[in-house]
Amino acid sequence: MSDKTHPDNESDPFARVSLTDGAAASFMDKIIEHPTKPHTMQQPMSQETVRHRQSPPQDEINLTRILYMVLGHWYLILLAITIAFAGAYLYLRYKLPVYRVSATVMIEDETYASYYGSESLLEGFGLQPVSNILDNQIQILSSYTLVSKALDELPFDINYFYKGRIRSSSTYPNDPITVIPDSGSMPLNTEFALEYLDNNSFKLSVEESDFAVVAYFGAKIPYKNSSFTVLPHPENWNDRLKGQKIHFVFEDREGLIASYQSRLNVETTSDYGTIVKLSLEGTNKEKDRDFLNKLIEKFLNSSLEKKNQEASRVIEFIDEQLIGISDSLMITENKLQDFRSRNRVMDISAQGTQIIEQAVKLEDEKARLILEANYYDYLTKYLAEGSTQETPVAPATMGITDPMLTRLVEELATLQTEYLSGPTSERNPIMVQLSVKIKNTQQSLRETLKNLIQANQIAQSENSEQIRTLNTEAAGLPVTEQQLLGFERKYKLNDELYTFLLEKRAEGQIQKASNTPDNELVDPARSEGQIAPKAQRVYLMALMLGLGVPVSLLLVADFFNNKVTSEDELRRITSLPVTGHIPHSDFEKQTVVLSEPGSGVAESFRSLRTRLQFFIRETRSPVILVTSSMPGEGKTFTAINLASAYSISGKKSVIVGFDLRKPKLYSDFNLSNESGVSTYLIGKHSLKEIIQTTEFPNLHLITAGPIPPNPAELASSEKTKELIRDLKKLYDYIIIDSAPIGTVSDSYAVAQMADATLLIVRHGKTIKNLLQSTLTEAKANEVKGLSVLINDMDMRSIAYRYSYYYGYGYKYEKEKSGKSL
Repeated sequence: MSDKTHPDNESDPFARVSLTDGAAASFMDKIIEHPTKPHTMQQPMSQETVRHRQSPPQDEINLTRILYMVLGHWYLILLAITIAFAGAYLYLRYKLPVYRVSATVMIEDETYASYYGSESLLEGFGLQPVSNILDNQIQILSSYTLVSKALDELPFDINYFYKGRIRSSSTYPNDPITVIPDSGSMPLNTEFALEYLDNNSFKLSVEESDFAVVAYFGAKIPYKNSSFTVLPHPENWNDRLKGQKIHFVFEDREGLIASYQSRLNVETTSDYGTIVKLSLEGTNKEKDRDFLNKLIEKFLNSSLEKKNQEASRVIEFIDEQLIGISDSLMITENKLQDFRSRNRVMDISAQGTQIIEQAVKLEDEKARLILEANYYDYLTKYLAEGSTQETPVAPATMGITDPMLTRLVEELATLQTEYLSGPTSERNPIMVQLSVKIKNTQQSLRETLKNLIQANQIAQSENSEQIRTLNTEAAGLPVTEQQLLGFERKYKLNDELYTFLLEKRAEGQIQKASNTPDNELVDPARSEGQIAPKAQRVYLMALMLGLGVPVSLLLVADFFNNKVTSEDELRRITSLPVTGHIPHSDFEKQTVVLSEPGSGVAESFRSLRTRLQFFIRETRSPVILVTSSMPGEGKTFTAINLASAYSISGKKSVIVGFDLRKPKLYSDFNLSNESGVSTYLIGKHSLKEIIQTTEFPNLHLITAGPIPPNPAELASSEKTKELIRDLKKLYDYIIIDSAPIGTVSDSYAVAQMADATLLIVRHGKTIKNLLQSTLTEAKANEVKGLSVLINDMDMRSIAYRYSYYYGYGYKYEKEKSGKSL
């Protein structure tokens, strides 16, 4: 690889380099601290000074450098942002908008809260009864059963939509057609495409299938093991649909339910209230609104249905009792009228009236006790059956006011409702606790019933005894009056009992008619507007991606890059002074200073010539060694142009090609390499014979000569020292182009005779690890006057401009005149 730097953009402004007073003073301080005169540089440096110069500073995050590195690749970031914004535009163009539909319902739970009180079943869990009931109602709202019931009454089993090249949009609620399944199992998830032909016919096909038929509206269309009929919707069908395809799919029932369950969100609106908010997010707000309204309707009706079922059971129980009483009343009434007609007796005596009044009271009591006994038998059978699907008839509806029985029945009904409405598994701790509580309540109810049945039997025995006593008293009346008394007693008893049951039945019917849902709709379903995609958010994300992705890639690439790409990185490796900065060259010739004296590259070498004076100072005929850590870093290019910079200032200069392993210096001046340093060192040629003149004044050249078999031994021979001594007598400046000091050891012997050593570091090519090891070796071999020259700088790079300006404060200006110093 050639040492010549790569071409640069000629249009890039490049300035003449001048050393500011402040920078010069700083530079002089370094020189004073580390003197470079020949007689002083050989003096050993103190341990503290060596540590200061050789120990690189610790790694620090340089945000300014990162900023300049990012700005230096602005075109990549601009490209990434453009691509990201284009993607965001396409996303917004083809992404279906997502809407949120919501409704609110108030859950009524006062009865539950008053029941639980301080004896809450879940008190041990640290939960409030109201919260538990509210949670159960929330679970019911999103349960599979309720969602299924709502979908049963909605036309969502078939999805109609228009299909574009990228996205599809639902036609609901303006579906242009209606598909009616006729028979068989419908082909689920099969996409049909209907193309309108005329007012009566259409073409029906199946995506990715050979099925295609032309059919008429209303005709049965067979498909595999099923058939269906297609009808146009009278309100939504028109001629504008001609040639347009309408797609439809028979939805999988389970998948449809799961879809709505997964999208349905039910949550409380506050921590202390019982109002819950139901919301759905989807692409069809009309569909979601209809679903929410239907779901709430089913939820509200569920509690009303339970109340009506309970009222119906009460009426049914009373009707069963009325059947027997009605027959007895009719029979006794007929007998009473017949007896009065036959015996022409309409009234009884005062004594008989008193007896009959007492008898009616006793018979009423007897009827009440029998009714209680019937209700106790009903509860006993209910408990024996172990039914949990329906709540028991309340005692109050039968006129039974026993507080213990009433409380237990209400408690059992409440717990059963809780258990049935629980959505969780039977193994759930809450459900287990409810099951235990139900069993305990049922057992307490059995014990209470046992005691009440015994008390009822005793009361019936006493009542029967009182009736017998009254019958004995009535035996003293005349026979006709006795018989009339008996008919009157039975008739009045049946009449009173029948009237009582009719009243209870009327109360039950009134209760059923006046039942209302426990819960209340607060706000019906309505759309909250579009929630996604938000254009501002999408473009903001695109901007973040457009910035973040390339910046991240740049940082990662920079982290794993093992090449020197800035002066900051160089400062982390070494504290050696940076003698100069050579910009990237796009000239064909290596002799830029001579062929293009007005260029920025030539100006940088003239600046380098000035700075080297601080190293060589008053040294006569100084020897300047140019080397590098690896091949291809531009040491030959630097040696040629540095010597050229001295020559054009009137100084007699010579370039010595000491890269005995890879000679190539001669080719840049079109000279011969048959003789040179190698032939001189072996004594084949004299100094005069190896010095070649160039076409440029004050500039001579000594090539490396033919490649010897032992370059390291030749470089360290006494003949080398003799060559340097003789050259110092003939020339003002001796520039040595040596082999890479980090690759071979040849240059260390020559470096001992140099007054200043330039270590070339090439931007983007020099390897950090190799450079660090080279500096370590140079320290160990006590290389004198060592400084760093940064080569091949890309002055278009903002990062390098920052690094350069920050380090030294130099400023380039376009050299238009082409005049050399």
